[in-house]
Amino acid sequence: MKRTRILTAAALAATAALLITSCSGSPGNAGEDVKPAKKGSVTWWGWTPDTPVAERYIEAFNEQYPDIEVTYKNFENVDYRNTITPALDSGKGPDVFDLSPAGGSPDLWGPYALDLSSLAKSTLGAGWKDDIGGDYVEQLTSSDGRFVSLPLGGMSAGFLWYNQDVLDEAGADVPTDYRSWVDTCEKVTAIGKTCFTMGAGGSDTFPTDMYHAIANSVAPGWFIKASTGKAKWNDANGIEVLRIIEKMQDDGIIPKDALDGPQYPLANNEFMKGDAAMVQMGFWYTQYAGADSCKAAMEAAGVSSPKCFVQLPAAFPDVAGKGNGSAYFSEADYGIAINSASEHIGAAKTFVSWMTLHKQGQQNVANAIDLLPAVKGVSPDWDSIQLVDESVQRPAIEKLIEDSSEASESRQWQATEKSLDAIVVATQQVLDPSVDKSIQDIADDQQAASVASKVGTK
Repeated sequence: MKRTRILTAAALAATAALLITSCSGSPGNAGEDVKPAKKGSVTWWGWTPDTPVAERYIEAFNEQYPDIEVTYKNFENVDYRNTITPALDSGKGPDVFDLSPAGGSPDLWGPYALDLSSLAKSTLGAGWKDDIGGDYVEQLTSSDGRFVSLPLGGMSAGFLWYNQDVLDEAGADVPTDYRSWVDTCEKVTAIGKTCFTMGAGGSDTFPTDMYHAIANSVAPGWFIKASTGKAKWNDANGIEVLRIIEKMQDDGIIPKDALDGPQYPLANNEFMKGDAAMVQMGFWYTQYAGADSCKAAMEAAGVSSPKCFVQLPAAFPDVAGKGNGSAYFSEADYGIAINSASEHIGAAKTFVSWMTLHKQGQQNVANAIDLLPAVKGVSPDWDSIQLVDESVQRPAIEKLIEDSSEASESRQWQATEKSLDAIVVATQQVLDPSVDKSIQDIADDQQAASVASKVGTK
């Protein structure tokens, strides 16, 4: 399951042009007065969740609303962004669709969606904003003040997942700082395994998570300052981040094949096959601690007879050695929007509000352990969740949930497409031995290509 900004800068510009020139599916307010219905049909399109998870959500919904048929269609990231706007623009798009704070954003796809403020208020009451976690409401509100997507849940990132079995075989420990990471990698590679698998090729923005985690070790808060124009990507902190990335490859932490492909499938498959000790993924990876989800993920990675391993989260090592650690970053993962051109708005309102605002729906989100529930006070029902090794995984996941809920930085919401793309390019140039440029020149180009964000700066 990919959790990266849904659009590249080029795709964003092209899609925005489509929206401006031919928005036949433009918003109206008539649908806001439609009452939720107990019968009907709903089509739901998204790049996430995985189909098996969506089917579990729908099955639980149908226990309460058996007369509403929900059909889910899952897309890969690129396919979704290439399909959703033309479909919405034609007036024949899905009844409900995924919409995230970044990329496929409130300002990009929100014009096709209903304002859901009144639905949230009628469901949760006048203080509805206080019942929803994080800054999710702000993140899913368009610049004209319309709340266009109800958050299903949030996610956090900035940490590692490790294969305990591989570390045990290598006689290695979970690294906590730069030196211990090098030592662990030496032991892991000695048994023929990859230490830290990473896919930095292509245009996906996953490399920004590593950059952000390193930046938090170098200077807490600097990444957000640079994203919002209060610092420069090519200042002393930015130079140090790139030098650490360079050193990580030189010292055998970052593999030489990191540019051979993107995080999905390169790093994901290598980790799920059991061929790597560590990978950097976010909270969405928690689901693979589940016995059934682990097997399904391993099979999808090409393992014919999977035997689940114990995967656990770990803090990103303090690679700068300044005692800062590396704080997690978090934001709304995605929400569900209602197409203002839908002919099934009543049924759509019932489905979306149950999924995102009702404790029953949010309990299913919590139990899938791939999102942090959007509604406050909902936590996993551990009696209904089967982990690979509950004795070690449950306390680790509970701590991860606690730490994630305390995260004070956003992941990608406060960085523009141009800034994220510039980070990816800079990281790739540092890792590419054929690029004959100094770290300073790479950082200068990164700064020149970036555009500061204004969101979340009030």
